[in-house]
Amino acid sequence: MSPTLSLGKPNIIIVDEQTLFREGLASLFRQEGSVNVIGDGCDGLEAVEKAATLRPDVIIMSLTLPKLDAVSTIKRIRKMTPCPEVLALGATHNETQMREAFEAGARAYLLKHCDFQELSFALSKVAKGEFYLAGPGGNDVIAEYVRPLLENTRPGGIMTQREREIAKLLADGYSTKEAADVLNISPKTAETHRAAIMKKLGAKNVTDIVRYCIRNRLIEP
Repeated sequence: MSPTLSLGKPNIIIVDEQTLFREGLASLFRQEGSVNVIGDGCDGLEAVEKAATLRPDVIIMSLTLPKLDAVSTIKRIRKMTPCPEVLALGATHNETQMREAFEAGARAYLLKHCDFQELSFALSKVAKGEFYLAGPGGNDVIAEYVRPLLENTRPGGIMTQREREIAKLLADGYSTKEAADVLNISPKTAETHRAAIMKKLGAKNVTDIVRYCIRNRLIEP
C-alpha cells in the first residue's frame, strides 16, 4: 500500500489472512477519510514486522492468524515503544477469545460481521486509548468485567481515566495540589491517584510520568 498521509488522523494497518478483506476494508476507510491506512499484513509475524517498521497508531487485527497466533502477536506488539493500540476482530462470539485478547492488550473486540459504521466508531475510541466491546451490554461488560480483569492480570494494572488526567497535569508541571484544584477533587484524593499512577507505571519520579504521557500522546514531546 502507498498511502497519502493526512496530518491529525490516526495511522492504521490492517492484518487479516484474506487479501480481499484487507483491501476492501482499506478502501472503505479511504473513502471515509477518517484515518490513514499505511499498510497491511497477512499473518502474525508480518503484523509484528509492520508494527515495528511503520509505527501505526492502531492495528485492526483478525484473531485467526497463521504463523504466529493473534494473542502472541498482540503481546509482542504491546511491548513496542511507541505502543500501537489493537482492535481485535473475532469470527464468532467467544468469551474465552475475548478474554485472551483483552488480557494480551487489545483495546476493542468486535465480530468480523459488524457493520463498517460500528467498526469506524470503535476505531475512533481505540485511537484515543479507550475500550470498546460490541453488543448492547458492551459498556457494562467493560466496566464490570474487562477493567477489573486487566487490573488483576496485568502488572501494575491499567490507568483509569482520572489517573490519566492527573498524569497529564503532573507531566505539564502542575503540583499534586494544583492538579486537585483543576479537577475539583481533594488534595488527599489527588495524592491517592498519584500513588496509584506511580505504582502502575513503576515510576520513580515525575520524569517517568512525562515519558508515559509522551508515549501515549497525552502531551506533545
